[in-house]
Amino acid sequence: MNRLSGKPQTRHFRRISFFFDFPILLGMLLLAGCGYHVMTLSGVTQTPETVKLGLPRTVTLAVRTFHNNTTFPLVETEVTQVLKDTLQKTSGVILVNDPKRADVVLTGSVVGINEIPFALSSVVGIEEYQVEVILAAKLVAFNGQVLWTGGSVMGTAPMYMSENLALLQQTQQYALNTASHNATVRLIQQMAHGIASMSYIPIQNATIGGQAPPPGAVPSAPGALPGQPQPSPMPGALP
Repeated sequence: MNRLSGKPQTRHFRRISFFFDFPILLGMLLLAGCGYHVMTLSGVTQTPETVKLGLPRTVTLAVRTFHNNTTFPLVETEVTQVLKDTLQKTSGVILVNDPKRADVVLTGSVVGINEIPFALSSVVGIEEYQVEVILAAKLVAFNGQVLWTGGSVMGTAPMYMSENLALLQQTQQYALNTASHNATVRLIQQMAHGIASMSYIPIQNATIGGQAPPPGAVPSAPGALPGQPQPSPMPGALP
């Protein structure tokens, strides 16, 4: 009866499971000891939650393509696209393409890109670099008022060396894109924090390109001075 029971089979199954799992665990430890790393995008990027810029009303915002002050091609395209994608998820912002039709316009540049040695080995030399992408930007209202400026906003990402040239180029591009993404997300977070601490309040009745006249600036009667109240007619008087 004991041979037909399920307990010996359970022990046997656990032993088989252990012998199958042990080589996998051992292989992961060996790879970690040899300098190999498992990279995932979620582990190195800073995916933001919904950001709120802190303006008292919803505004239209345009993003101009960033300038590239580095020798790395097309990095400004990556930064600008990530900015637009993130701002589309931002509370209180309507993204528009035409800066002339926007309440506020975001401009900036890729200031610098650095590759700093991060991990050294006495056998192969440099095993890992840290890629840094540095951005500078400013947010300007339609009336020319500078709402926020940010400089030296940095994003980082690891880049692991390889003797395979093709793999090294892919790793470098991956690290550059990841660092650009992280710098862009940090820029938007700093911009939201900076705007929230300012006293700028968009005029509710303002029009793009100019402000509406303040109350009392338009005469209420022909020949009256601006802002001068007009007396009410007496009861029974002709208008």
